Amino acid sequence: MAGIFERFKHFPKAAPYIVATETAERFSFYGMKAILSTFLITQFFNPTNNPLLQDGAEAHSNSVTHLFVALVYLLSIFGGILADYFWGRYKTILILSVVYCIGHAFLAAFDTNYTLFFAGLMLIAIGSGGVKPNVSVMVGDQFENENDTNIAKLYDIFYFGINIGAFFSMLITPVLKNSKYGAPLAFGVPGILMFIALLTFWAGKNKYKIKIPSDIRREESAPFMEQLKSVWKVLVVFAFIPMYWALYDQNGSEWVIQAGKMDLHFMGVTWFQEQIQVVNALLILILIPVFSFGVYPLLEKMGIRVTALRKIGWGLVFMVITFSLTSWIQIQIDHGVKLNIVWQLLAYVIVTVSEIMVSITGLEYAFSQAPKSMKSTIMSIFFLTIFLGNIFDSFINNNIENGGFFSQFKHAQYYIMFTGLMAANAVLYYIAIYALKIKDAETHG
Repeated sequence: MAGIFERFKHFPKAAPYIVATETAERFSFYGMKAILSTFLITQFFNPTNNPLLQDGAEAHSNSVTHLFVALVYLLSIFGGILADYFWGRYKTILILSVVYCIGHAFLAAFDTNYTLFFAGLMLIAIGSGGVKPNVSVMVGDQFENENDTNIAKLYDIFYFGINIGAFFSMLITPVLKNSKYGAPLAFGVPGILMFIALLTFWAGKNKYKIKIPSDIRREESAPFMEQLKSVWKVLVVFAFIPMYWALYDQNGSEWVIQAGKMDLHFMGVTWFQEQIQVVNALLILILIPVFSFGVYPLLEKMGIRVTALRKIGWGLVFMVITFSLTSWIQIQIDHGVKLNIVWQLLAYVIVTVSEIMVSITGLEYAFSQAPKSMKSTIMSIFFLTIFLGNIFDSFINNNIENGGFFSQFKHAQYYIMFTGLMAANAVLYYIAIYALKIKDAETHG
């Protein structure tokens, strides 16, 4: 960890402001998302805790949670277009951060009114959708040379900041939710952090290298056909990432519900089921420097080239392994075995390795491969893959709730189905990369 922050002196002066903004914003987002699925069940979908209604309530909650996450990432497309063609990145982030704050206020104030609570989720989706692709691109914008090797290193630190925010929010908000102040406090604290993110971003204004759409278009030197070729390459790679997110984002919904059916006593503490997902953020903080300064350089010394395309492919395979384990866990639960939560923690270790290889690499790949005039738009296309994955999850859970075709895939069969889909997706990724001769440069840190 010290090695990462020691390198801040090699980065533009705006870097700390951007990383701090993202850290606070991610606290706000992951804090409210950590308690969302269980809150929806207990407050709105099955408040009497009726066992006969529980399966339907869980499916309904998973459907709404994935729909919300999907909308966040769908709206990132509009955030990218607003920045690339109208307002520029700085103005887009500033304006939509205000909308974001209002959405959090709705969650805290209307925790007993489903219509207004859902309206708050929609406002957060609009705000977060506008902020996400543009803050990510501003990381690379601060460098004069887009081939600067420090860009990949700053994306590591940027992702590190994301997970510091996620770690503390997922640790704290479940405790607040279960305190005597309940949901208003649990949803209110993330709102305060979003307001801090807004103030932090505004405070760095004089440090930013701010690009407006007209200036970016004048800077664009690549011929149109060359730009199109770059976009095509990105789209081929990104076509195989939605299924990855369909599995990954279940750690904030389906896995939380699964954890509630396990023995939550670990290391002398009985944890809240919503707190278990904090392990993912903690592992990210540990494993980013391990991979950046240890695993990847070691692989290079062994003669194994570490490229963006290879890291993404490895990440897809690790996700197959992850869901093979969660399938086994659910089989034991279905047979009445109450496994200790340590088994799910092992799944978190594997999924975190896959996240480092897919998510961080995807951010850097989207920036490095995009034409100058389309960087926010291409970054938002990367986030669109998260939308597609979550809308697929929402569809599956909605179908299960309503007794449709997928209602046969309940409990362990649900996880086994997703494991098979991910395995097929990984195989198709490798076939496409080799058949279409998609290549890239080394991207290790």
